Amino acid sequence: MSFKNKVFWQVIAMCSCAVYTLVSLNGCSADYDTFGKSDYHVLSEITLAEQESSPAVYTDAHRMEFDLVAPPESLRTWDSVTVESIDMSHFASLHLVKDGVSVFPTDSLKLDSLAGKVSVSENAIKAGHKIAMPSDHVIYVVVISESGKGAIWQLTFNIPNVEPASSSATKSSSSISPKSSGSKGSDSRKSSSSNKVSSSSGAVSASSSSAKSTASSSSSVSSAASSSASNSASSSATILVSSNSTTSVAPKILALSIAGRAAVVNEESKSIHVDDLDFRTDLTSLELSELELSEGASANIEVGEAYDFGAGVQVSVTNGNGDSETYSVKAGYQLLGSNFNSWKGDEVMPDSIWGSANTLVTTTKKVTSGSMIGAEIKTSSVLTKTASGSLYTAVFNPNGVGLLSMGNADTWPDGNELLDFGKPFAARPEFMEVKFTYEGKGDSCDIYILLENRTGDKNINRKSSDVNKLVASAWFRSTKADNSGRENPDVVSVSEPDENGMRTLLLKLKYGEPLEGSPIEGSSVFLAKLKSSNKSAIHNGLVQGTGEEPVTHIRVVFASSADGNHYNGNKGATLIVDEMRLIY
Repeated sequence: MSFKNKVFWQVIAMCSCAVYTLVSLNGCSADYDTFGKSDYHVLSEITLAEQESSPAVYTDAHRMEFDLVAPPESLRTWDSVTVESIDMSHFASLHLVKDGVSVFPTDSLKLDSLAGKVSVSENAIKAGHKIAMPSDHVIYVVVISESGKGAIWQLTFNIPNVEPASSSATKSSSSISPKSSGSKGSDSRKSSSSNKVSSSSGAVSASSSSAKSTASSSSSVSSAASSSASNSASSSATILVSSNSTTSVAPKILALSIAGRAAVVNEESKSIHVDDLDFRTDLTSLELSELELSEGASANIEVGEAYDFGAGVQVSVTNGNGDSETYSVKAGYQLLGSNFNSWKGDEVMPDSIWGSANTLVTTTKKVTSGSMIGAEIKTSSVLTKTASGSLYTAVFNPNGVGLLSMGNADTWPDGNELLDFGKPFAARPEFMEVKFTYEGKGDSCDIYILLENRTGDKNINRKSSDVNKLVASAWFRSTKADNSGRENPDVVSVSEPDENGMRTLLLKLKYGEPLEGSPIEGSSVFLAKLKSSNKSAIHNGLVQGTGEEPVTHIRVVFASSADGNHYNGNKGATLIVDEMRLIY
């Protein structure tokens, strides 16, 4: 074998790293892009104050059927229903249809088409809002994604001893009754619509009653509201203002904005978050720019004042009776390029954030499938040696180790020591979400995120006195995309494949000590001493923090072979990732 080929073979032997690819010299062109908006617009359930029990949800048919309790003696029928909670996709909003709907289809494509044609209220329906009851007891709503995609739903109400008025607007294109149109909770529909939903001004205001139905809370609806309800056309329901309620209103935050960005309000978990501030915004002093509370409520924060929403603020909301609720309010930003839509050749942009192992063997490259643009990370081999694919927030070989030295496995037993992991970052996300698919061929992939607190900056200039602490972590390692391999305690959920074959992985970050059984336990994250004696070896090891430390750096890794830093992996193992998002 020639000297040239021998060196080439030795260097390829160093290629690896599911997370840690060793054969990768990063270029240096900065090209910043913005994070794409979410397309998710799944509506799971709506809860009403007046309902007898949980609604029947027919996901495939986009219908919900509510059995309401009997109205009080003071009312002939329910003039309106009060929204208590809405279970739907993060970043989506729910809007009332303002048009008439003559026929409600069951075919998914026709449903998509209808959702793009109807006009909806400009303001979103939120917990605490009261919706007038049409005479035919049918309301239409559209759930709209952050990117503008919509799905229309039909809501039908059964009121004891009250027959709905007949109307052509309640017709369905299917002869199957709603209770047999689909199994509750199933969702086999795959939307192919890219229609944007138009909106028109609609009167939306907070309801003064979110308690369970009582005569006092329902009869408090103004006479004008009652008149509106009784004269409504079937698909022209309106959102009403309640007045003079004799029942105390549960204190709630209905809407909130931070630095001009609208927050997502999760009433069930009492969490409120803004996820899309500008990259590396100072989160310690952010202005509260909007706060909408339920009627009669007050809060311990004020519009126009600045707060540390990066660390999180506990907001207490109290009503006149002294009832209170506490919400956790946080804000943060996304990593640049984390939608993986911007590329320069086979490198994700900006390469000041993302690195890969493509110097001698291209193991990471752009991939497109349907509407998706993402990153394909693939384990390869050259001259029978493994070259694991990886994509990470790291720089490969910043100390300029020569090819001959790099090719010596005795000198470099752990390929991680050729990389400088982590990029400056100061936010505190609660979750990481990413679309992915994996074909491991018996191998395992790694997807993980670490938040660090460092006394220094880059690990290449780390001093002996510097201390790098682990603040938070979340780790997914599996042989299969459906998470049917090893148990991963940080995994919240893995969805079914979407129209592009991609699943959505949701990881919850654990602040402080990792959960027992997390793949971090057997990793090199906590190595206190370098395995290599070479003076250019980079110390990336962490010590365990309490989780209360300020975050200074972030480490994100996607690897097609989980043991790639030790040059182990199966040829052809392929991990594809797209649309990584941090949720606060």
